Amino acid sequence: MKKYYLYNGARQFGPFTFAELKHQRLHRDTHVWYEGLNEWVKAGTVRELQELLPPATPPPFMISNNSSQAPATSFDAPVSSRLKARFVNKVIFIVSILLLFLLVLVIVAVRMN
Repeated sequence: MKKYYLYNGARQFGPFTFAELKHQRLHRDTHVWYEGLNEWVKAGTVRELQELLPPATPPPFMISNNSSQAPATSFDAPVSSRLKARFVNKVIFIVSILLLFLLVLVIVAVRMN
């Protein structure tokens, strides 16, 4: 029976049977070794381990300067745009409160004279 060893970047673990590997946090970049390999390899390159790995995630989407791409659809605004809008709204609210407070002070000062 094949025994697998894992390396997490700091420490080596194992040996594990295939059944025991199902209970380990195995990722595509986890280094694996078993008898018959000359060196450690990433789990994502070992065919029999594919079913134990989490599904692949796509790389970040990069916008190219190619004008032949379709125009953007109506997705939510990026987080940075929403945060900026929220900040602007808060500033407007605070300035409005301050102006209202100053107006009340002016009215009270005029009535006292």
